[in-house]
Amino acid sequence: MKSEFQWNKSKKKLAFDKTGGKEGRLFYANEAKRMMDPYVPANNLVLAQNTRVYVEGEHGVVEYLSPYAHYQYEGELYVSSKTGSAWAKEGEYKVPAGRKLNHSKFRHPLATDHWDKAMMTARKGELTKAMQEYLKRGKR
Repeated sequence: MKSEFQWNKSKKKLAFDKTGGKEGRLFYANEAKRMMDPYVPANNLVLAQNTRVYVEGEHGVVEYLSPYAHYQYEGELYVSSKTGSAWAKEGEYKVPAGRKLNHSKFRHPLATDHWDKAMMTARKGELTKAMQEYLKRGKR
């Protein structure tokens, strides 16, 4: 007797579903955001709190919405291309000045640039375990 078995879904789709699908990606992104928080510069907490977490395609996304988020993330002083001042008029663009930012450690003692990488270095195992527990619970 000969039998044939055919999947209705691609391997990529099966793997996506097995790891929680869209809900799993959203859970993972929210956990990553929570674990990144101590590493985000937080002089007045606006950057750390002005975020959006969502799923785009097959990826969870943590987006920092403050207009200066990119500069803080890069950890480098950016200045006006015309005047060299840290303050740029509307319509001017900023360029890297070659000087590192000094992040305040008052509210978040672990604050640094590239906070996602710092969190993953320190807490990757914890994030992985949280995702495993989420999948064991059956997405609850």
